[in-house]
Amino acid sequence: MGPPCPAARLLPPLILALAGVARGTFTVGAWPRVAVVPFGGSVAINCSRSACPGGNATLGLETPLPVAAGAGGRRWQSFRLLNVSQWSPGTATCYGRCGDTQANASAGILVYRLPERVVLEPVAAVAVGESRNLTCRVVEVAPVGNLTVTLRRGAETLRTESFGAAEGSTSVAVSHLLTAGPGDHGQDVTCHAELSLRPHGPLFARAAVPVKLSVFALPEPPQLRAPAHLEAGTTANASCRIAGAFPAGDVRFAITLAEQSLNFTVAAAGDVLTAVTALSTSAPGQQELTCTAAVATAARTAQTQLRVYRFAAPVLELSPAAAPAGSEVTVACRAGVADPPAVRLQLRDADGGVLAEGPQSRLELRLVARREDDGRQFGCRASLAIGDGTVTKDTDARLAVLYMPEMAASDCPSNRTWLRGTREALSCRAAGNPAPTVVCGRNGVTVSTGEPELVTRSRAGTYLCNATNSLGTQSRLVTVRVEYEPTLTERGCPAHRTWVEGERRELACRADGDPPPSTRCARDGGAPRARGSRAVSRADAGRYICRATNKHGSAIRSVVVAVESSPPCRVPPGLQTSRASARRAARRGGSGWRGRRRSWPAPPAGTPRPTSPVPSWGTTRTPRRRAPTSPAPTPAPTSAGPPTPTALPSATSPSPSSTAPPR
Repeated sequence: MGPPCPAARLLPPLILALAGVARGTFTVGAWPRVAVVPFGGSVAINCSRSACPGGNATLGLETPLPVAAGAGGRRWQSFRLLNVSQWSPGTATCYGRCGDTQANASAGILVYRLPERVVLEPVAAVAVGESRNLTCRVVEVAPVGNLTVTLRRGAETLRTESFGAAEGSTSVAVSHLLTAGPGDHGQDVTCHAELSLRPHGPLFARAAVPVKLSVFALPEPPQLRAPAHLEAGTTANASCRIAGAFPAGDVRFAITLAEQSLNFTVAAAGDVLTAVTALSTSAPGQQELTCTAAVATAARTAQTQLRVYRFAAPVLELSPAAAPAGSEVTVACRAGVADPPAVRLQLRDADGGVLAEGPQSRLELRLVARREDDGRQFGCRASLAIGDGTVTKDTDARLAVLYMPEMAASDCPSNRTWLRGTREALSCRAAGNPAPTVVCGRNGVTVSTGEPELVTRSRAGTYLCNATNSLGTQSRLVTVRVEYEPTLTERGCPAHRTWVEGERRELACRADGDPPPSTRCARDGGAPRARGSRAVSRADAGRYICRATNKHGSAIRSVVVAVESSPPCRVPPGLQTSRASARRAARRGGSGWRGRRRSWPAPPAGTPRPTSPVPSWGTTRTPRRRAPTSPAPTPAPTSAGPPTPTALPSATSPSPSSTAPPR
């Protein structure tokens, strides 16, 4: 255990003084018990006394330091210690007299010096895995026994150090050996110094300017990728790739060609960086390409040799370029400028077949132009050996053969079928060189052959199409057929017809349409009517539905048939005439006897059809028939139409009136 501090040494006199006051004795006190003063500074000490019965009391301060009296009172006096320049000045003693009685009290003096500066030594960039010392220096501080120094990396404390007692002011250093890792990069290293004068004085703190750690890694040299050969005046890309460099954002690239710096762009993918540059030069020869990657204090370089050559494309000439069919054409393949000059030529066909080849600077081929040679492609290939490889260049040209227009059947069909209501164009294509112009027309009027137009029946007919170029004209006839759906009109299919009973008639309807439609008629709601003519009977009266159909559609028309009844026509005795003459005379109103005629209009819809047998039809009147052995059954009349006759007129009836059906 060490010696008691000054305040502890002053405690017994204070107790004695208090006891003296209690007994009426004289006492002296000092404050503060420990005076804290910076080196070379000043500090005040207050001395006080107890009551003196005689009133003849004095106060003073005893110290080896310069003293100046300050303010005072009846029982106290302030003294100021001036220019404290001793590190261990001892104690200052307050003393007093009261008559013959003397008392005193001591105060300790603590002299300190704040650090002139707290400094962190710079830390050079360190590679991952390497170690560096972190050193903090505290310059001229006292008392060093009251000093604590702390080193931190970010929020992590690396080292804390305190020091033993030492006389006067001194400088100290604190170090820590750090092994760098990727996580240390960019971290701040800080140093804090604390001078604690407690409990008698304050706590002083000082900090150094932080130092930022720089950690890097460059484990591999860059990989340089570039073409082995480069044509002068052209551009090719080269890349420089480096993997594992840290930190990637701090990597620096430098790319040069023949000691000339090149521009580049850098792309990152994880820890892989790739710099891409464009290579271009106009000077043939061998040139060096280098790439350097650097980070912090480390740098790595890769290099390669680039062979720059000059090689112009070959020239292919067709003479003449446009030749009439049957004329001669010269095809020439010629090498361009090259460095080195060793060029080999090939004259090639469109399918890659070699027509001629050789190391000479010119190849030539002659041929007779044919119609099928129009558009034929020729190629000229030049090959140049560069190092272990070969560079090739190609030039192509097409031969134009001039010929008259030609219209193939597939390009301009002679027969075309269109559907009314659609949109069609009368298009015709023709071959020829120069390209021919095709014009089509009808009856001297030119028609459009480009845009489709609405198809009507008026567009049907025969057109003349002419294909013309500078060498002549070829013509072709084109017949257009317009098909359309059926139609039934009054002219071809009258809606109302009146027939005479006994005549032979056919319920015919002529429909318009293309292809020609087929037409069938059937009683409304009944089965189709058989084709051909037959004898008219009253049962034939009624409404019929006629339907005309072709592949484009159908048309429907309603036909109403009325049947008229007429008694047999009687010829006067002795008049020799044919029945046909009698009918003509009856129609002309001649001298023949005309019997009465009745007409049976078509029954309304829904009227039951008669079930009696229907007699056969004929185009002429039928002879009188014998009465049937039994009357034919007839349906009951309805209120919607006239009464239906119950039987046909008898062939043996004596007079026309007896055979007429009832009204």
